[in-house]
Amino acid sequence: MKSEMDAKASRPPESGRGPGAAEPLRLRAGPLTMFFEPATAFLRRIRLGEVEVIRGIYAAVRDRNWGTALPIISNLKSQISNGSFALSFDAECGQGDVHFRWQGEITGAPDGTVKFSFDGEALANFWRNRIGFCVLHPIRECAGARARQTRTDGRVVECRFPDTIEPQIFGRSSFQDLRAVAHEVAAGLWAEVEFDGDVFEMEDQRNWTDASFKTYCTPLAMPFPVEIRAGTRVCQSITLRLVGARASFRESRVEVAEPGAPQVTLPPPTAPRLPMPRLGLGLASHGGPLTDRELARLRSLPLAHLRVDVKLGAVDWPTVWERAAGEARQLGIGLELALHLPRSDDG
Repeated sequence: MKSEMDAKASRPPESGRGPGAAEPLRLRAGPLTMFFEPATAFLRRIRLGEVEVIRGIYAAVRDRNWGTALPIISNLKSQISNGSFALSFDAECGQGDVHFRWQGEITGAPDGTVKFSFDGEALANFWRNRIGFCVLHPIRECAGARARQTRTDGRVVECRFPDTIEPQIFGRSSFQDLRAVAHEVAAGLWAEVEFDGDVFEMEDQRNWTDASFKTYCTPLAMPFPVEIRAGTRVCQSITLRLVGARASFRESRVEVAEPGAPQVTLPPPTAPRLPMPRLGLGLASHGGPLTDRELARLRSLPLAHLRVDVKLGAVDWPTVWERAAGEARQLGIGLELALHLPRSDDG
């Protein structure tokens, strides 16, 4: 095993899945069911019977350009019983100058308490926008639901999750300065998520066509990016509890569902039909050209534009621009250009 000095001097691994990616682990914490993805360290689809309580809990390392340094997972250990579990694993994130290692622990108790802990250390100097947990609440179950915010000063705010899409105005989220957030799962039964290690706030991901409310650490009103020095530690935890009418779930005997896409039934439309908004796609992140099959499928969609983010501080920006312009021509659609100007201290 490498010493700590050797680890800090080593080159960060390339982001992506670790070797031997395994199938998701099906888990139960008392009445709650869920699954864990060993390849990504995502805890997903936490359910009470057929009701989705939490869409996902995961940790992310975001660089100064909001790029995500994906983890390589190793040393996964598990103890799984019929009503409880304990997992532990190591994760290493490397992308560009980012080199960060963290240890994860997830436990599930028979009373329905689930805790996900994150203990990490920077192994190099780098700039980050965010390091830590994100929690996703499902739209279908939570939109318009009664909610309760606990602020960092201890105040409790009674409210509701937004029913319609809430505009995301910088620094003005209706769920902010959070130490905990709870929502009513059923009459008298609440699911409370407690945050420790940072300040959290929530945004309505429907603004970006995602079906979740996303609660993340390090509010956007705080300065970013921030330089992280080698040896800096980041420790956080997320705790999910069921609170209230416990008799309504104590006798749950729901089988753990196989992970996969849920079945969705769309009723016939009753509201007046409205024009479809003009939709586009972003340039594929894999860096390679589109195949003939991909081009044919994309041409069959009524796309309005292809978006490209050109980072003028990157040495390969002319190549990215030429690739985007060529693919827009091939698809016969317009090009949406987003220019990212370099910082003055980047040269």
